[in-house]
Amino acid sequence: METMTLAVLGIFLAFLPVQSKAADATETICKPASYAELVRCAEKSSAEIKISEQQLKSSLKLEDAAKQWINPELDAESVQKGAERSETTASLLFTLRIGNKRGSQIKEAQGEIARSQAEYSQTVQEKRLQIMLALYRVLQLKTETAIELESVQTFTKIVNQFEKRPALNPEQSVSLAVFKMALGDHSLRLTSLRAEEEKLLQLLSATTGISRDLIQKNLPLRKQSWPELKQLVGSTDTSLRVKKAIADYTIAESLKEKADAAAWPDIKIGPTVRSTKDNGNSDSFVGLSLSMPLPVFSLNGGSRNFAEQKKIEAAMRLEQTKTLESVNRAELVSKYTQTINTLKNTISLKTIDEKHEQIEKQFFRGLVPSSLVIEAHRQLFDLEERRNLSEMEALEALGQVLIIDNKFYEVIL
Repeated sequence: METMTLAVLGIFLAFLPVQSKAADATETICKPASYAELVRCAEKSSAEIKISEQQLKSSLKLEDAAKQWINPELDAESVQKGAERSETTASLLFTLRIGNKRGSQIKEAQGEIARSQAEYSQTVQEKRLQIMLALYRVLQLKTETAIELESVQTFTKIVNQFEKRPALNPEQSVSLAVFKMALGDHSLRLTSLRAEEEKLLQLLSATTGISRDLIQKNLPLRKQSWPELKQLVGSTDTSLRVKKAIADYTIAESLKEKADAAAWPDIKIGPTVRSTKDNGNSDSFVGLSLSMPLPVFSLNGGSRNFAEQKKIEAAMRLEQTKTLESVNRAELVSKYTQTINTLKNTISLKTIDEKHEQIEKQFFRGLVPSSLVIEAHRQLFDLEERRNLSEMEALEALGQVLIIDNKFYEVIL
């Protein structure tokens, strides 16, 4: 129950609208008529997706900024002594960046863009998975609520029958007390399930702008078939986490190139014009101005060494990410395969319900003890709860594998 509550809060944060009018706008646009349309409508309302998309738009401008040329500088000076002597000098200086400084800036910008693209793709796919898991949980809560409601109705009926009797023997008195305790237990469970379902529906409705009725009309169907997942053959370079690590390595590489380039001084060069006036005689001169720092005290060795170590660190993180993604995918595939095999071999809810009804009928005929009826109801709910938990684990594992493979954009679980 605590895990489910945390998941609900996560969904709320994922869908929290960026502005107060977001939900109203969604309601006027989105009128889902199917589960797939409901997922797409909810996806459009995700604040994290909108923020990530804006970050990507910002990053796409970085390369243009890196390609900009440095504006020329105008340097002018005029001095005068009395009315007959003066000297004016003007220089137009252009900066020449030596050592591939501009190229390293462009490479850094391209790395930042690649990272933002991977971040955006990962955010979209992870939020789509959270949406689907939330909707599946609503479906499961309805099933669990129906089971508990039937248990409460059955125990209420049994308690009423006992209480209508004029006298009870010791065994019947104990049975009545046990059924009242079971009734209280299942009533509390029913209240908790209804509260969880209500909370989840309110959050989904408030954050997507879609009415509760539309959400409940377009819930997913119970999973009847499961796709097969195969172990990965080859690299995990399609993984978005790996792509982010590759982008980080590209950025580290560009920073190393930038540190190396900083050892080379920039040159400022351009034409110079000088005009002099002395006792009525004027002269004009045209020449060339050159300005550059002298790398006498430093060749930027400290920054270059630091950047080299960060590049090595980025390479190590890249290899670690590839290994972890490969291991994580293999674990998820194994978990998914084992879970769905267990689900396929588990007795169906319909079959259990039929046997459950037979036990109740036999109890009312006096053929089975009260303890068996109570245990049957408890086992029915426990099995459904466990089945639902396993189903959620399988759905999450399936989604995570597809995200690692970068194939979860249009998939509807």
